[in-house]
Amino acid sequence: MATRNKRNIISQINYGIVNGLEKAFYNYGVLIARHPAVFMSICLIVTLGCSIGLMRFRVEERPFKLWIPQDSDFIKVMEWQKDNFPTQFRIQTAIYESENVLDKDVLLEMLTLHEAVVNTSTSDATWESVCAKMPTITENWFGRRRRRRRSLGKDIAEADPLVSSRVKREDNDMFDWSTFLGRDTYCGFLDSIPLECMEHSILEVWGYDRELISDLTQEEIIHDVNTLDTSAVFGFPVNFSEYLGKVEFDASGQIIKAGASRQIWITQVNITAIQAGDFVDDTGTGTEVDTTSFEWEKELIKVILDETERPKNISLYLMASASFGMIAGDTIIGDVQYLAVGFGIVFIYVQIMLGKFNLVEQRPLLSLMGLTCVGMSVFMSYGICSAFNVPFGPVNNVLPFLLLGLGIDDMFVIMQAWNNLTPKEKKKKLEERIGLALKHAGVSITVTSVTDFAAFAIGSGTVLPALRSFCIFAAVGIAAVYFFQATFFVAWFSLDQKRLEDNRHGLIWCWKLQNWTPNKCSQRDLCQTFFSDIYAKHLLKLPCKVLVLFITLVLLAVSGWGLSNLRQEFNPIWFLPQNSYLFKYFMKQQYYYPTSGELGTIYFGPMNYFEELPKIDNLMVAMKENEDISEVDSWYLSYKNYWEKQGYEVPEPDETQENFLDQLSMFLHSPSGSKYRAKNFNFDGKVNCTGAAPSILASSIDFKHRPLSQSREKIKALDDLKALVHSMNFSGFAEPYARIYSGWETDKIIEKELYQNMGLAMTVVFLVTLFLIANLVTSLMVLLCVVMTLIDVGALMHWWGLTIDTVSCIDIVLAIGLCVDYAAHIGHTFMTQTGTRDERARNTVAKIGPAVLNGGFSTFLAFIFLANSDSHVFITFFKIFFAVVLYGLFHGLVFLPVLLSLLGPAPYPKEVGAEDSADDEASHPFTSQKKSEEQNEEQDHSSNLLNKDIALENNTKNGKCKETSLRMSANSNNESSLCEGEPSTQVVNSCT
Repeated sequence: MATRNKRNIISQINYGIVNGLEKAFYNYGVLIARHPAVFMSICLIVTLGCSIGLMRFRVEERPFKLWIPQDSDFIKVMEWQKDNFPTQFRIQTAIYESENVLDKDVLLEMLTLHEAVVNTSTSDATWESVCAKMPTITENWFGRRRRRRRSLGKDIAEADPLVSSRVKREDNDMFDWSTFLGRDTYCGFLDSIPLECMEHSILEVWGYDRELISDLTQEEIIHDVNTLDTSAVFGFPVNFSEYLGKVEFDASGQIIKAGASRQIWITQVNITAIQAGDFVDDTGTGTEVDTTSFEWEKELIKVILDETERPKNISLYLMASASFGMIAGDTIIGDVQYLAVGFGIVFIYVQIMLGKFNLVEQRPLLSLMGLTCVGMSVFMSYGICSAFNVPFGPVNNVLPFLLLGLGIDDMFVIMQAWNNLTPKEKKKKLEERIGLALKHAGVSITVTSVTDFAAFAIGSGTVLPALRSFCIFAAVGIAAVYFFQATFFVAWFSLDQKRLEDNRHGLIWCWKLQNWTPNKCSQRDLCQTFFSDIYAKHLLKLPCKVLVLFITLVLLAVSGWGLSNLRQEFNPIWFLPQNSYLFKYFMKQQYYYPTSGELGTIYFGPMNYFEELPKIDNLMVAMKENEDISEVDSWYLSYKNYWEKQGYEVPEPDETQENFLDQLSMFLHSPSGSKYRAKNFNFDGKVNCTGAAPSILASSIDFKHRPLSQSREKIKALDDLKALVHSMNFSGFAEPYARIYSGWETDKIIEKELYQNMGLAMTVVFLVTLFLIANLVTSLMVLLCVVMTLIDVGALMHWWGLTIDTVSCIDIVLAIGLCVDYAAHIGHTFMTQTGTRDERARNTVAKIGPAVLNGGFSTFLAFIFLANSDSHVFITFFKIFFAVVLYGLFHGLVFLPVLLSLLGPAPYPKEVGAEDSADDEASHPFTSQKKSEEQNEEQDHSSNLLNKDIALENNTKNGKCKETSLRMSANSNNESSLCEGEPSTQVVNSCT
């Protein structure tokens, strides 16, 4: 006694924190029970008030606003490109798949689709009005079976006899007429050349001529594909084999078969309409597109995907520019159906666990109100965050599942505290009993809720917008569900308990059952019986302890190896549903064109391009030598080759900027340079064939990365290219850019963000746990369980095919808050018990074990149906949370009790003289579980493992059972009928 009276400062702090919280929760519970309607009204008013913020609800679907740090180089270059080099072209691509796409039937099907696209129209647009056009330098240059019509060449030869003989000598070759004719003559003929819509495919070999293709034999198809290298439509050189996938060759290296072929349509954005405000934001590409073109694209998608008359041996896969935004936005919305199913399953489970199978003790309305708390917290979270203009990202759709799991957990803890009330406590008035139950449960749910809140509050400081948005929504939602469960649910529980003690029907409260007695079966609590009579008794035996420690260490070692193999990778394609046409397209593209690599661009801003030509030349040489770049498509290299063929040096020593712009204009109107004119230059004015080009506002050079598989390779390739461009010291803006860089830059920082957020979250969780549990050793043990759970989760992620990406990063931070719940409940309850370590650990498992298991299992039920989702977000959520629940329950209910029984600290201290007062001890939350045999005769049968045998012995010895319960005290006539029934956690047995 003297030792306990001389508490040190830490014990005083422990006592002050814990008892201060308990007194506050006791008073709060009493107040709620006295005025339940008032508190329910307050909760509803608060929810409605916060829901007003939904008027500013904003969904963010643009990838670059979700997955990329807003201060990254990618965002800076993208914003520059949007202002200085706006995208003018949009690409629509189809992949044909067949046993052999070089079969005439497949070619004719491709031609049929070509004709369908040409005829596609909306009320405001046709293919001709939206397509991008380029001049047809040569008209109808076909194979040997086609009559070669060289009207343009004939006209030129007649106009200039000096080239007549050259035309005849190179009858089958492609002429660059701009190198043979005077500028005025060539430009005059160029003005008369028609423009054709840009469509590219293997059909260009035969100029989309149905009559010609219909007459082809298989041998002629193979011959033409292997020998012709010039577009019969546009006249420029083409490597037609690039359109083919899974190509087979014969012994001589000739193409004989292919499994796939690509067909590409290019549309042009109406910049004038966009500047006038007639545009839509394409969330998939992150660009603005005029409304007319966008609507035509959507019609194109319908036409191409129509399989009504398509042969069954031919498959088609489509990617339109508008596809990604349209599909990604609908994916998560479609999967929200699983939320309703999850709520329904959880409701059934909660009703089973909270109530009993009889007319009075069932609690359907209470179960529904517990789930209503989750719904109210969702509205509150969405409303408050929307009011402060926090955007709603696609990952935020998992928030209801998270709040459902946490809310159910709090509800079970409150109900378990009610069931664990001592016999003396159960004799008090209802409002006092409610206060005592909340007093026992309040600290426990506060520990878990505050740690969850802290974990997400820390996560909101990340540079990843999607993660930041989710953490803010989650933090507000967790605070809301904690408030509603401790207030709205407790208020309903007080009303429901009044109803139960008045023998009223569980669903129809106005129906009072006279002379009601519960059936024998309904009084069984199998979960509580299992934990009290079986699990707690055997878990803490020495052989079981050794086995648990051995299994835990082996699991940790194996998981550590699995975690070391977890790789980081992020791909926006994963956010597409796996049954969507766009996801299937990307899978087929990866299969048939695995070596295509990633396309990129070097952007150059305003500068004196003539003076910078040597630097551009050096950059091209260095890029060609770069092992990570497989191809460079540069206007400069073509420009240099064009003039060197004519005997000029590039750059000429005495050339001026004006001379350069004049020569550039001529080159850009030549057959070899025309393709660069609109695509790779932005001039300060219109380019005219007969005059010098205007000043260059921006230009670009295209390139292609070699296929890169590992994220570290991609990051290195990106960093090396940036360093290479910057090393040239251009006088103006010069930066590399590619759509795929958004994912690569995310890969670059995601691992750092993950471990940084995890470290900060666990630090804050530990500090909060230490403050609320008020014991260093127990808090360290809880933290150890969290760390071990995360290691196991990371290993299962690797074995389940997941990677470290933005979604898994969010889920792991979320997992920290969830897995701490299981261990924190056990740790806190252990500190409230007295006796030996084994007795305290045994009582802890018996008291709080059912609530922890129910909370974890109900969380699992809430998201189990997400396993069938097509959403990467939901599938990742399911896999990680399955692991969190599995390993979290193992470490919380199996490992931690064993560890506490071996190394657990002393229980919370009591006030001086508290142990001398039996009444105080009975009402104190940290009352000793080792009482005298006389006290055991009055203790709750199902809540105390050590005393059950004594109670049973007394029942047998005396042959008489007197059952006392608050419910049955109102109806003494029922006592005899309950004597033979099984006791439950709500029935107090006193056997004499």
